[in-house]
Amino acid sequence: MGDSGVGKTSFLDAISSTLGTVVENEESTELHIKTTYYIDDAYQYKIVYFDMPGKERHHKYIHKYVNGSTACIYMFNVAKRSSFEKMEQWIKETQTCETPIRIMVGNMVDLTTNPKTQKTLINPVSKVEAIALARKYDMEYFETCSIGDSNIVQVFDHLFNSLLALVPNPPDPS
Repeated sequence: MGDSGVGKTSFLDAISSTLGTVVENEESTELHIKTTYYIDDAYQYKIVYFDMPGKERHHKYIHKYVNGSTACIYMFNVAKRSSFEKMEQWIKETQTCETPIRIMVGNMVDLTTNPKTQKTLINPVSKVEAIALARKYDMEYFETCSIGDSNIVQVFDHLFNSLLALVPNPPDPS
């Protein structure tokens, strides 16, 4: 969840291409669905991602897709304060959905560390602010850059391990 242009699609594409095998990719004006298989030791896992556009006109579909999901990623652009300021709106819109795993991701950190772009940034979001907001809603916070896959694996590992922890008695491969 997050505004348009914060890098949600690039983030999910980076996870899928780096760590799994995409078996199905479906797009519509209201949703982008990607089905990916991951192999870990003796198990194969199927994960379906729903990537919703961040435009206001798509907000009416939020509950349709988020309710019943196992995880929700709230993403903002660390270089664009307005996307961070809308995080609480995104969180409140999905609070009634029963989503056990919720994390916050500050994307495009490369823009705040690159000397060329650093000079043109007006009031970027600090890590301290982002952590405080994530903690307010009992979420973990990660910073990433979808270009170059910076910290993508760390976010995926957290999500994946959190998902596995929800499985009461995973099957024994033997």
